[in-house]
Amino acid sequence: MLLEVNAAETAVSTGEKTNTGIMPVSKLFHGIGKNVVDSIFFNNGLYFITAMMGTYVMIDSGFDWHYNRAVYSNQTLIYSSYPALFIGYIMPFALPVSFYLFGRDKRDQKLQTAGLALGQSLLLSIAYSYVLKCITGRISPGIADVLDHKRSYNTADYSNQFDWGFGKRGFIAGWPSGHAMNAFAFAAVMSEIYHDNVLVKVVSYSYAVFIGLGVSWCVHWPSEVFAGALIGYAIGKTVGGSFSRLLNNKQDDTVALYVTANMIGIRISI
Repeated sequence: MLLEVNAAETAVSTGEKTNTGIMPVSKLFHGIGKNVVDSIFFNNGLYFITAMMGTYVMIDSGFDWHYNRAVYSNQTLIYSSYPALFIGYIMPFALPVSFYLFGRDKRDQKLQTAGLALGQSLLLSIAYSYVLKCITGRISPGIADVLDHKRSYNTADYSNQFDWGFGKRGFIAGWPSGHAMNAFAFAAVMSEIYHDNVLVKVVSYSYAVFIGLGVSWCVHWPSEVFAGALIGYAIGKTVGGSFSRLLNNKQDDTVALYVTANMIGIRISI
């Protein structure tokens, strides 16, 4: 283990473009502490507040329940939602790895940066989603009998049933939608990294809407999708912006981990 303190940081530790065209995997944790805070507080805190207030309004107005009943009786919508459900499970893990490895192969630093940013946004989305689901313990909409969700035959409105505590209903189903959170975090990250590419933005947000609508037709209340989309956007915009600045050499790491063939080191900027 090598600890090196140097005022003149190398390109590897600062994120500058290198002759090899490789972004180290350790950049997955670039600015993660600051990104955790920034994605929840400051201006992004408004997204969390809006998510909670919007959920209350959608439940109290009866929108969640009426939407649930409309979809429940439409088998076509239910069956058409399954692709979004399963794609939403696979792509958040497949895309970061694929982007990073393909970017390394092509020496494309922007694509590598996008993969690393998506990886970090996924870590944050999973953490927030699991904690919030465990705390709120919201009952499943029971639209479809798929995976761990059961089809409900209860005709009384149960859209407002929460089991507050921690872990009473597990961390898979509930408020907010992890599918929507991951999908909109992906879209926001890609929009920040490829801020000058309209096609990337259109495709990314179209994918996010596809996932959000799909899961609202089988395993989530619409308010859960609404909340997940807002929180995911806050995470993705924060992480994507951080990595975009890294890519353009506008922000350096204070502490960076690096790995070589025969050494693991920590480089500190002073």
